[in-house]
Formats: sequence, C-alpha cells, structure tokens
Amino acid sequence: MNDTLLWTLLGHLVCIAQWAAFILVDYAYLGKNKKVRYPCIWAAVLAACVLFVSIRWDLGFFNTASIATNVVYLLLASLLFGGTPNQKLTGSLINGVMCLLTENTVSFLFAWFLGVPTGSVWRYKSCLAALVVSILAVGLLVAYFMRRWNSTCALEPLQAAVMSFFPGVVVALNMGLMVSANRQKPTLMNMVLTVGLTVAVLVHIAIVQMFNDQVVQRQSSRFRAQLEQQRAEALLDSYTAQRRLTHEFTNHMSALSALLNQGDMEGARAYIAGVSKAVAAGTTIMDTHNPLLDSILSKKYEEAAHKGVTVYFDLCDLKRLPFDSTDMVIVISNLMDNAIRAAAEALPPEVHVRIRKTPDEYLISVCNRVQQNLEIEDGRLPATTKKESGHGMGLVNVQEILRKYGAEYTVSCRDCWFRFTCSLPVAHSTDNS
Repeated sequence: MNDTLLWTLLGHLVCIAQWAAFILVDYAYLGKNKKVRYPCIWAAVLAACVLFVSIRWDLGFFNTASIATNVVYLLLASLLFGGTPNQKLTGSLINGVMCLLTENTVSFLFAWFLGVPTGSVWRYKSCLAALVVSILAVGLLVAYFMRRWNSTCALEPLQAAVMSFFPGVVVALNMGLMVSANRQKPTLMNMVLTVGLTVAVLVHIAIVQMFNDQVVQRQSSRFRAQLEQQRAEALLDSYTAQRRLTHEFTNHMSALSALLNQGDMEGARAYIAGVSKAVAAGTTIMDTHNPLLDSILSKKYEEAAHKGVTVYFDLCDLKRLPFDSTDMVIVISNLMDNAIRAAAEALPPEVHVRIRKTPDEYLISVCNRVQQNLEIEDGRLPATTKKESGHGMGLVNVQEILRKYGAEYTVSCRDCWFRFTCSLPVAHSTDNS
C-alpha cells in the first residue's frame, strides 16, 4: 500500500466519524420510520456506498465535491428515519451545522498553528485524530440534546422554522469559507469568522432554549391555573350536591316517618328501596381512599355518561398511588379523555378502567372500544393529537410523566379494542392522602 492510498484511507476516518454522528443525531431527532426497519443499519450501508464512491473517484476533502456528497448523504439518510418532511430538513440542517462548525473550527485552528493551507491539514495524523474525536463527541452531545429537545419542545412549527433561519445562514457561510480557504493558509479574518460563527451558533442555541423554557413555564402555569379552577369547581359541585342531599334527606325522613306513623311497613320498605335506587343511579361512588383520584374518576364518569359511554371500574386501594397531584391529573385525565372520546364513536361505547396492586408495582389498564383498529408503532402512545380517532391529546405529557416515575407501558389495538397497560413501580410511592 503506497503512502497516498494510506493517507486517503486515514482521511476517510473523519468521514466515517462524521456519518456516524449524522446517524446518531437523525435517530435521536427523527426516530424510527414505520416503513423502514433498522434505519441505522441502512444508513450505515448508505455511508459505505458513499465511502466507496469517494475513494473510487478520489473526491478529496474540504472541497465542493466532498460538501455536495455529504449534502446528498444527509438528505437520503433522513428519508430512512421518521418525522415529517420539515423535520427531515431540519435534521439535515442540524447535522450540517454540527459537521461544518466542528470541522472548520478544528481544521482552521490546526492550519493556523501549523502555518499550512486548510485543505492539507488532513495529512497530519494529530489533526485527523482531533477531527475524529471532536466530531464523535459533538455528535453524541447534539444527539443527547435533540433527544431532550423532542420531549421538552413547546415551540410552534412556525416558531421553530424562524429559529432555524440563522443556522441555515451559518451553513451557507461555512460552506463558502471551507471552499474559498481550502488552498491557502488561514488569515486572521478566516479565524475570526470561524470562531465567531461557532460562538454565535452556541449563543443562538442558548437563546432558543431559554425561549422554549419560557414557553414551557407559561404552559405549566396555565395548566396549574386550570387545575386549581377544576379543583374549585369540584369542591363547589360537592358542596352543592351535599346541600341538595341534606335537603332531600329531610324530606325523605318526613315521608318515611309519616308512613311509619300510619303503620304502613310495606310502604316504608318500598319507599326506602326506591330512594336507595334513585341515590345509586344519581351518584357515582368511588372509594379508593384517594380523594383526588375519586374526584377525577367521578367527574370523568359523569362526562362519559353525558356522551352515552358506559365506564366500568375495577379498582383497589389507591391511597399510596405513586403520583403527585398534578401528575395524577395529567395522566388519568388524558387517558380517560381519549378513551371516552374514542369510545363515543364506537359501538358499543364502552371503557374499562382497572388498577391493581402487587407487592412491587401498580398495574393500570384502560381499554376502550374504537370505531376501527388503529395502527400502533412499537407499542408506543401516539405523539400527535389529530389523527388517531381521538387518541393522542396530551399523550406526550403522559409519556414524560411515566418516564419520570420509571413506569413501563404498552398500547395495542385488536378487534376494535384499544388497550393501554402500564406498570408503575411501588418504590416511587408517596403518600397522597
């Protein structure tokens, strides 16, 4: 093997590290594709094909051909993963910014200190090692950040598009900088632009994260205000119902006393039976020893009844159910709302709620009828709120809370029954009394 071929192969280690970073970010940001199994493996195969083309036709490094090849790879690789077309473009943009900033910063710094043209730094083993390590490290960091971003992003699509405008400008500037300075030693202006663009992108990311956090806080505050309003309404409804029952109890006692004074024992028994049936039909009795949960389930039962949906409960003692108040409202309310909404469109409209406790965990099951079987991906809750016959409203929040408590869940849909099952570790239990 001659020296030229050896250095070509060593130079392509940077490309391999770069493609590995692309795959990590795409998988973290876009997730799996329903139509493509093992997208990471296919993306690696595609990278091997691009590597062959680059070596076979000697495309070189840090030039227009190498940039065009990577752009094509980014776009093709994004098709193997999930997400919408806009998300795929955004993922490609993120990878482009990550790659260009990292490579430009490292290569320009090496070229500056060594006093050589930027396009020749790949001939130094120390520079190749620094590029490989930097690209992999930055790829892992960006993949981690994007995974967290998916779970906390509260920006609207238009807001996200506006926020991505500046990184797009940075990509264009970095491409021009890489190509224009490829055959010359970096100047002070090149160094200022390279380092300045890197710092500017980091500041931009920090600003976007701060803006997103503010949106999340506003949404959280709005939700807590709604929660307190619901609690106040529940207390008012309970007070009103108690006043009504007290008034009716006085009338019932008067009528029963009159029947007894007349010696009409059969009439008194019949009256008591009729009153008991009316009370049972007009009230939902929940006794899980968890007042807030009883209130939530009772309210959802009434909402279901208004929509013609029958709800069946099979519950145990849930005094120590390991949810704090806010999390319990989010999880139970969203699961019940979606189950009731979907069941209202099906025949027969039924919802079954079952919660059981074992020494190690709580087992939660919510099953409901659906109009037609739904397509479920990897046993996961859907992330959207518009398409799945009512399922999806607020389910992103539900997933985050379940992860917070170390819970495992799965969903399925067979024979027009949608089933959600969850195991909640007892180890996280707190007293909710």
